[in-house]
Amino acid sequence: MTRPAATDPVVVVLTGGASRRMGSHKPTLDVAGRPLVARVLDAAVPHAALVVGPGQGVPDGVPVVMERVPGGGPVSAIAYAVAAVRANVTRVTHPDAVVVLAADLPFVTPAHVSRLLEALTSADLAVTVDTDGRTNWLCAAWRTETLTARLAELGDVGDAYGRSMRELCDGIRTVPVDDPDGVATDVDTPADLERARERAQRPLD
Repeated sequence: MTRPAATDPVVVVLTGGASRRMGSHKPTLDVAGRPLVARVLDAAVPHAALVVGPGQGVPDGVPVVMERVPGGGPVSAIAYAVAAVRANVTRVTHPDAVVVLAADLPFVTPAHVSRLLEALTSADLAVTVDTDGRTNWLCAAWRTETLTARLAELGDVGDAYGRSMRELCDGIRTVPVDDPDGVATDVDTPADLERARERAQRPLD
């Protein structure tokens, strides 16, 4: 059954990764004069946004929540995000969709977020797939009712600690969203960061 595209979403940006390969906190790293996390938050416009994890580099006015026990991984962070939305942290207590973005996607755009949301007309989870066929579970959109139900299956918020994204997404009706322009390219290593900085300096076509 085709359903309307999700409206009134919340965009959740996750900043709590360990950044082991980078050696420093990735969301604060500079690309074209701005922290990575600030560039990712640009993609949330015009929707409500929420950051889960350390708030360094987050622009003023964007709510930030911390996990009670940091280091639990993205599923734990998503569970805390859903709880925060319910608590009216974003002033959108009943969003139709939750967009999940890692804080290391310097080129993600509002247009790509819109494509993810539009894809929810035929699925409960829309996930970015790059030109090499790799799935990026941290550049995705969920129907809120589906995400909430799956998290409830895992237990309380604390029970999401250490759970994998594959476990969270397993069995969910999912649609891939292609990324021909590489807007969901992430930054994991110093070499990735250098390439991102070079790309950011190129003139747009």
